[in-house]
Parts: sequence; C-alpha cells; structure tokens
Amino acid sequence: MNNQNEKIKVAFILWSLIGMGGSERVVYDITRNLDRQRYSVLIISFEDGPVRTLYEKLGIKVYTISKKNNYDLGFVHSLRKILKDEAINIVNPHHFGPLLYTFVATRLMNIKLVYTEHSRWQLEQLTTLKKVLNLIMLWRSAAVVAISKQIQNYYSQSLMLRESSVHLITNGIDIAIYKKKKKCHLRQSLGIGDHEKVIGMVAHLRPEKNHKLLISAFSNLARIMNDVKLILVGADGMDGEIQKYAAQSDGSDKILFLGSRNDIPELLDIFDIFCLPSVYEGLPLTILEAMAAGVPVIGSDVLGINEVVVNNVNGLLFPSNDDQKLTETLLLLLKDSSLRYRLSSAGKSFVAQQYSLDNMIKKYDELFQIIY
Repeated sequence: MNNQNEKIKVAFILWSLIGMGGSERVVYDITRNLDRQRYSVLIISFEDGPVRTLYEKLGIKVYTISKKNNYDLGFVHSLRKILKDEAINIVNPHHFGPLLYTFVATRLMNIKLVYTEHSRWQLEQLTTLKKVLNLIMLWRSAAVVAISKQIQNYYSQSLMLRESSVHLITNGIDIAIYKKKKKCHLRQSLGIGDHEKVIGMVAHLRPEKNHKLLISAFSNLARIMNDVKLILVGADGMDGEIQKYAAQSDGSDKILFLGSRNDIPELLDIFDIFCLPSVYEGLPLTILEAMAAGVPVIGSDVLGINEVVVNNVNGLLFPSNDDQKLTETLLLLLKDSSLRYRLSSAGKSFVAQQYSLDNMIKKYDELFQIIY
C-alpha cells in the first residue's frame, strides 16, 4: 500500500520545448496547478528550447535527452535512468512518439503509464505497424486520456479499448488571463491604425493548419477593403513556405508574421476576428482561448473545430478548404458589429461553462489519485 503522506511523483513526457503549442500548453497548465503538497512533477523532453525557462521559473525540474538515430538504445536507457533515479510513480507522455519511447523505457518498472492523445487524425495517419504498436501500448497503459469526444469515440469504437481505461478530460482554459486587458501599445507598435480591423490566427506554421487558405481569402478581402490587417502568430515549421506564398498575394503588405510569442492574451485583445482554417484538429485550444478573450471566431467545419464551434451560436463555420466561402464569412463578420458582439458573448459563456482550467486540473488530479 502506498504511503498517503508521500508525494505522487509524475513525469510529463514531451517531444519538444521549442514552442508552446496546444499539448505543451496543456502540460504547462497541469504542472503549475497540481497541488505541490501532494505532487512532485518534472518534465522530460526530447528537444530543448525556450519553454524550459517557463518551467524552471516555477521550480520544476526539466530534463532533455535527444536521439542520435531511429534505433538509439542509449536514448531509451537515458530515459529509463531518469525515471528510476527520480523514483517516478506515474508517467504521462503526450503524442505517439513520446508514448512509444516511454512505453519501452518503463518495461518491468513499477511505473503507471497514463497516455494523453491530442489528435485523432494523427492516429489515423500512422503506418499499419505503428497502429498495431499503438493499440498494444494503449491496452497495456494504466489509463488513456482523450481530450475530445471524437478521440474518446475513436478509442472506444475503432480501437475497442476498455471503457474503464478511457477518460475524457477536455482541455481547460485559464479564463482569468484572457479577460480584457488595459489598453497597451501593441496596435501602435505593430503599425495598426485605430480604424483598421484585425483578423488573427494563432497556430504553428504547419501544413494541416492551412495558413495558405486564410491568406488566399484575405487576399480576396484586400481587393475590396483597405482597412484590414492579417496577423499570423506561430513558430515556422515550413521553412518560409507560407511567408513566400503571402509575399506573392494581394495585400501582402497588410499581412504580419509575428513568429512564436509569449503575449497571446495581449495579442488576442487587438483581434477583431480569430480564424482557424485547419484541415485537421484535435481539440483546438487556440479557439477556446480566443473565445475566452471575447474574440468572435471562424473555423473550418472539420472534426475537432466543430466540436467546440456551433455555427451561428458561438462562432461561424465554413466548408473546409473553400476560400470563397471563407472570404464571404470573414466579410460578413467584419461588416456586422452586432453579430461580432453576439458571438463574442456566447463564446465567453461557452468556455466558462464547459472548458474551465479548474475542471481539467480536478479531473487529472482524480485520475492520478485513482491509479496511484
């Protein structure tokens, strides 16, 4: 029997500390909010980066280990040694790669594995061999966390996992930090006039996020509107391809690439519209953040996005990959201030009621307590 006075030691396993994407944000929120009287937490990442500093400021220990090749046994040994030396009780890897290496490293160790999956489409795109491995690992995990109903359904219906092992824990938003800020100088520093409307998107530059579609729709807008700007926030994972595409588009002088930023709440405060045109999503944390900040949202009608955006209720949906429909939807929202206000209010209420950070932390806490 475990000593009730001992802290539960949890290691969170991430691919990278380069940027703060959706899964990285979830882990950051969990680690900074778990009760330190009952938990001791640490981070293990396979790639170092600026996010390390955020954890270290919280007094959280961070390890980084890197692979030399696809079959680096020394890498697995290093991971296993950290887990043993730190006397870890529970490991919580996020995404398939961290799951695979954590699963191998914890064999024959008395460590409970809790896996969190953030995207159904990534699971469906795995090779046949990896799908088989994934199924074996999930069946042998102490618990599996689905961050959305679509992932929960995939686990129970497609993979036939035990219902008792699958836990729906939706991403949570720290609503307090997205309340309207005092006026700052961001608009001025970015060269945005008081009369200009701002369309914004926060997402790493990756193919599935579909930045090109939004740029194409914005180019259509730029031909008929002068007082509009497009702000794209996120680390570049496509070697400048999106920037080159934008440079060849109409209205390129009105498109701003800001890279990775740590002031997302302040940036959201200057957005008039938030748009996410992804072709695939898990549970889009950035849409929930925009809603929490009171920014009306537009999203593509795909799994994940349409789980949180109800068309014409708390946001607007458009057919995936349809730049003309996106142009029309953007134009509609830009010209209708009453619609923007209604969607803004509905979005804030929706997040407060269904996606609070406190609820997410409570559910992870309960899960860790149960399996410990």
